Amino acid sequence: MKALFADRPFNEKYHLGAVNSINWARILAQTVYYFLAYFQVRKQIPHPETSQIQFIVPTGNFGDILAGYYTKRMGLPMGRLVISTNSNDILARFWRNGRYEQVHSTSGGGLGKPGDGGVRATLSPAMDILVSSNFERLLWYLAYESSNVAPHSARRASAGTTIDGWMKSVKANGRVAVPVQVLDLARRDFLAECVSDDQVCMSCVRSSRVTRFNNPSLLLRRFKR
Repeated sequence: MKALFADRPFNEKYHLGAVNSINWARILAQTVYYFLAYFQVRKQIPHPETSQIQFIVPTGNFGDILAGYYTKRMGLPMGRLVISTNSNDILARFWRNGRYEQVHSTSGGGLGKPGDGGVRATLSPAMDILVSSNFERLLWYLAYESSNVAPHSARRASAGTTIDGWMKSVKANGRVAVPVQVLDLARRDFLAECVSDDQVCMSCVRSSRVTRFNNPSLLLRRFKR
């Protein structure tokens, strides 16, 4: 899809459009969720003005949680965003070691064997993604913020060049390792963890017993220690 959008002659002829999170307008609209949730919680649950809400976000293509990141940059008080993934744990591994690499998950609990590109089929197929399109957008901000290039216009261009090199490495070699200062910036605003299908099933059972409501497994991804 990204290759088609990058093909200008093809776009001029067929006028492509997208409604998934590749489209910036969708991410912009998703920022509203965080403001709405924040004000609803503050209204319903008394807590000190200085307290922060922590959002735990099921993550596949990194669109919704990227909207949370933008919301935080806008000034909405919140703690670190928690990236919750399934057995396709490329993002959780990145936050552990700073390496963005397409290797088979070792977290277990998935259904079937890894498919093309190392993707493992799970009970939450909407999250069965390795290379997240919107993760590039976060990496750009991290590259920009960690750069010492001046002025700002040159720093923006430098960040773009850096991201281009990183993503070409992922495409050619299946991996890239970011500098320590970039990983530190990522950890400043995010936590990341993966859960297996077995953990999801157990969460479904516990939630059903407590709430008497059968939640979709996608909504039951939660941060587990």
